[in-house]
Amino acid sequence: MTVLFSILVALLLAAPAQTPASPEMMTYQMVFLRKSAKTDAPADVAKMQQDHLANLLALNRKGVNLLFGPFLDTGDLRGICIVEAPDAAAATKMFADDPYVKSGYMTADARPWMGPKGWFSPPTEPPTPEPFILGFLMRGPQTSQSPEDAQRIQEGHLAYMDALHKRGQLVAAGRFLDDGPMRGRVVYRVASVDEARQLAAGDPAVKAGRLVLDARPWMTFKGILK
Repeated sequence: MTVLFSILVALLLAAPAQTPASPEMMTYQMVFLRKSAKTDAPADVAKMQQDHLANLLALNRKGVNLLFGPFLDTGDLRGICIVEAPDAAAATKMFADDPYVKSGYMTADARPWMGPKGWFSPPTEPPTPEPFILGFLMRGPQTSQSPEDAQRIQEGHLAYMDALHKRGQLVAAGRFLDDGPMRGRVVYRVASVDEARQLAAGDPAVKAGRLVLDARPWMTFKGILK
């Protein structure tokens, strides 16, 4: 797992056209579940939430919804899922019958995301919540370094991410394959957003202004992330 993690974090700063091929890596689709503009509350919130969770678990048991969970704050982005699907359209179609999406209370969109093959495991039974801090690594304001400086920063970034992983503080990471401002996703096993920000502040890529962390409290089920 540590070797795979090293390959993975090396991709975070690489340009999309330079993504190195590896038989151990694969392209997933990350589905973003967002709060819609609909303002009235569902008639039975508890039942809709129960049916929503049941749908997520059913997709997980089919082996397609590999990692999923809600954000625990009140932003418009309510949750993310990582699924095996050939493209974004196929990924979002999986959620067409989700109670929140079908009723118009949430929307689903997807982006290609690279991670190690076989990284995720089934949740333990019975499913038990496990809190994390999930962060998006955003493109920073300083990305005009020379190729030599960019390479040095990347090497330092890789070493730092490996060190956090070995300490058990960084449990998952991966990069988006399109060229949007959101460059990658990280999952920290720490107690607070402030602690995650402190860890990120020591990253050479963050220090250099190439990346900025947007971190939020998040939850999945025990067993999915090791």
